[in-house]
Amino acid sequence: MTNVMISRDGKYEKLEHANLLELPTDERIWIQLVNPNEIEVRRIIDELKVPEDFVRSALDDEEGPHLDEDDDTYYTLTVFDIPVVQREHNSDAPYTTIPLSIIQKGNLTITVCLQDNFKFHEIKQGTLRTNILLDSKKITYQFLLAFHSLYEVYLRAIDRSSTRLESKLMQSRDTDNNLRELMKLKNALIYFASSLRQNIIVAEKLMAQKNLTEDDIETLDNIAIEIKQAFATCNLQRELMTETMSTYANIVSNQLAERMRLLTIVTIILAIPTLIAGVYGMNIRLPFDHLNNLIPFLLVCSFMAIACIFVAAWIIPNRHTMNKTNKKKRRNKRHNNQKIESDEE
Repeated sequence: MTNVMISRDGKYEKLEHANLLELPTDERIWIQLVNPNEIEVRRIIDELKVPEDFVRSALDDEEGPHLDEDDDTYYTLTVFDIPVVQREHNSDAPYTTIPLSIIQKGNLTITVCLQDNFKFHEIKQGTLRTNILLDSKKITYQFLLAFHSLYEVYLRAIDRSSTRLESKLMQSRDTDNNLRELMKLKNALIYFASSLRQNIIVAEKLMAQKNLTEDDIETLDNIAIEIKQAFATCNLQRELMTETMSTYANIVSNQLAERMRLLTIVTIILAIPTLIAGVYGMNIRLPFDHLNNLIPFLLVCSFMAIACIFVAAWIIPNRHTMNKTNKKKRRNKRHNNQKIESDEE
């Protein structure tokens, strides 16, 4: 899809059946390419003489944020990653990032992106939030502001979703699905963190450009702060999510250890009658052999029952005590090791 728009009264109006060779040079023009086909790409390259790699850079979803300039055509390229919602239901994360290319020359701005987004429409309608970040009229800064504010929106959505899933985890409801959803949210945070880290570099390179006014420098500085805040929030949420999953893994591990201790106790108790029955199954003389009625059988069964009750009465009350003792020994050992290390230092 190709949209050719002209800036009028703070908004961008679409030019119907626009001729790219006869665009006005005294007005700000924005050409928006959204998932363009080969014909649209060739039209921009051939009629506007835009370097081909500039136009195709955003069509590769693995393209990283960077700046570039063509000395022959005087076009400049700014690429940074923007957040989008995953459209595939079986994707590994609910959100991901894709590149957005901004190609500029004079009053002409060309954007290339694989997906459309409501932030594009806010820029077209001039409805972006008004603050110091928009004092500069350069559309590149407006894109930087618009899409990094979108990072904050998605990060808040991820925070709400993770809080809900953590609550379900602690209630042990549908554990497997909740863990899978948490893993998807964590993957989204990884994508965001990687993209924001590179976007910070792009913002710093923009600040290092020549011929910037004081307003431009102040605007870019504020934009860089916004990006760094989003990056810090992303890292914080990822650490909290990692701690939550680690805590739940420890809870599951403790529950499994408790069940294994219980099964071990049951195994030990059941081993007693098995051992006695095995001994009395031998073809040798044993106590009570001279009795020829049910008395020997009842005596042996009574002895087995008494032995099982005695062992159970000794093991079951002490199993937590033994566990606490082992924990205390490990804690003291760890404390002694830390003390030795501090003394060596």
